[in-house]
Amino acid sequence: MQRWILTMVLALGGAAGCDDGGEGKGRAAPQADMTAEQVVAKHLAALGGEGKLKATKTLVFRGEYQEGGAVDAFVAYRARPNKLRKEGTHEGKAFVKIFDGDKGWLAEGDAPMGPVPADHAVKMKQYAEFDDALVDAAARGHKVELVGAEDVKGSKAYHLQLTLASGDVEQRWLDATTFLDVKRTVTFKDKAGVQKTKHVTYSDWREVGGLKFSFASEGELDGKLGKVKILSIEVDGVIDPSKFTAQLSNTVAMAR
Repeated sequence: MQRWILTMVLALGGAAGCDDGGEGKGRAAPQADMTAEQVVAKHLAALGGEGKLKATKTLVFRGEYQEGGAVDAFVAYRARPNKLRKEGTHEGKAFVKIFDGDKGWLAEGDAPMGPVPADHAVKMKQYAEFDDALVDAAARGHKVELVGAEDVKGSKAYHLQLTLASGDVEQRWLDATTFLDVKRTVTFKDKAGVQKTKHVTYSDWREVGGLKFSFASEGELDGKLGKVKILSIEVDGVIDPSKFTAQLSNTVAMAR
C-alpha cells in the first residue's frame, strides 16, 4: 500500500519534495507578498486554468517506476468523479488496482481479483479524486494557509500548508515565477495508525492538451527512494467504462 501511494503521488500530479538540503540556510527568507488565495489562483492558472482543469474528464498516464535496480511499467487511468485504475508489474508480478467510485479492488500475481479492506479503500478514494485538492479546496473541506515565502534551491517559492478533510497534511512549495510545484511533503497515518511522511520532487514540466504535467519525479517513503518517468499522457481520450469495473472471476491477467 505504501509503495502504491508513493507511486500514485509521483505519477498523478503535483510536485513534491523533501527539504532543500541546506541550500537555503544562512540566507534571509523572502517576504510573502501575496495571499494564499492569490497564490492558489496563480498556481491553477499555471496548470492550464481552473476552467480547463474542471472541464477535463479523463486522463491516462503511461510510465515507468524505478526502485533500486528494478524498473516496472505501469498505466494509470482516471475518470471523473473518482474512478481510478492502475495496472502494471511489481517485482516481476502483474497487478491491477481499481477504485470504481465506491469500492476498491485488487489482483496480484495469479490471485483472483477481490475487494480491498475498507481502510485501504478509503485511501484509494482519496487518491482517485480527479481534481487536485487545491481546486475548490474550501468547498471540499480542505484548509489552505500561506506559511510564507522561502528560498528553495536559490529561488523564491511560496510555501502553502494544505490540511485535507481527511486530516492528512501537505506542505507545498510553488515557484514564485512559474507557480508550478517545486516541493511537497505529505504527512498521513498508515493502516496501522503509524504516522508517515512522504517526500516528492517533480521536474520536466510539459504541456499536454492545454494542461501542464511533470514528466519526471523522485520520491522517498520509509527510506525507500523511487523515480517515475512518464512516457505519455492522454487528456480526454475515450476510456472503456469496463476499465473501472471488477468481477471476482477476473484475474490479474487483465494487466498483461
